[in-house]
Amino acid sequence: MQQIGKQQLSILIIIFLIGSTPLFELGIKAKQDAWIAMALAAAAGLLLSAMYLHIQKRAPKAGLAELYKIHFGRVLGGAAGLLNACWFAYESMRNVRDVGELTTTALLTLTPKWIVMLLILLAAAYTVSKGLEVFVRVAQIFFPIVAVSYALILLLLIITGLPDLHQLRPVLENGFLPVLQTAFPDLVSFPFGQMVVMLVFWKYVGETNKVSRVTYWSQAGVSVFLIVMNIVVMSVLGPELSAISALPLLEVVQLIQLANFMERLDVIVTLLLFIGLYVKMTTLYMAAVFTVNAVTGTAYRHWVMPVGLLIYASSFLEKNNTYHMWIGLDITLKVVPLFQVALPALMLVVGIRKKYKAG
Repeated sequence: MQQIGKQQLSILIIIFLIGSTPLFELGIKAKQDAWIAMALAAAAGLLLSAMYLHIQKRAPKAGLAELYKIHFGRVLGGAAGLLNACWFAYESMRNVRDVGELTTTALLTLTPKWIVMLLILLAAAYTVSKGLEVFVRVAQIFFPIVAVSYALILLLLIITGLPDLHQLRPVLENGFLPVLQTAFPDLVSFPFGQMVVMLVFWKYVGETNKVSRVTYWSQAGVSVFLIVMNIVVMSVLGPELSAISALPLLEVVQLIQLANFMERLDVIVTLLLFIGLYVKMTTLYMAAVFTVNAVTGTAYRHWVMPVGLLIYASSFLEKNNTYHMWIGLDITLKVVPLFQVALPALMLVVGIRKKYKAG
């Protein structure tokens, strides 16, 4: 059986949750109060993780599909597992499409989108075929790059004096309701609610007694980081410019000019974008394969190509990027609470009723 350590789990959670999130100004519907909405969503995300971990503790060596079977029975649990696998594959597809759109729009404008998406998906498929241990080692290699890159961006912004905290005023100009409407369900669903995918991977952690502690600290650290990045972007661009910018962090970095020699740091943002999307896409792809494997009982490597083909084919269903963004931000985020909240909460209730205790 594959096994990973607590440090590897921590790095996987951190890079997965960060993903490409800091590149966008999430919660912009709340304008200058976006960081407050982010903080509320982060707190709710920790509560969701507490629920997931409580369910996991009932059967520490069971993955998501096995937990569904334990709580709902073989038939209903298997059906729920397959439905969840389809959702994981769909979310992975969204990241594949994001890579294609952003690359062909901002970087390789003459390269066909299908080639870009095929190449990134083949890289992910190869990683998935090698298993979880290899994937987390790749994440370990990426982690210092991500940490140093974001630290450099923040340091240069502070040195150049671009952030202006007056952009965050007035606080709660339109009251608390717009902040709540922004945080729930949208910001909870993305990115914090996506922690439900860890129910697939927690069983592979060798030190099971450290899973909860590592998860809470990792998620809390990422939450603080995302709130800080939200504040930084807003304090540089302001609510109006942040609202109309496709990649606010890219625009912020393009403003950095230090001593007439350090500028045009777009390559750093591009690198972070590809690392974040690759890790998130591969994590969801692997979760879909592992879940189908657990439901059907067949070797997971047999499902790498079929799931990959499904992800690639479905990435062409959305006719353009505007439609892709609308589906993702207005439709998908209203549906995913079924997988992030409703089904786990139902498992929680069923488990309490059954007084189920895992050995």
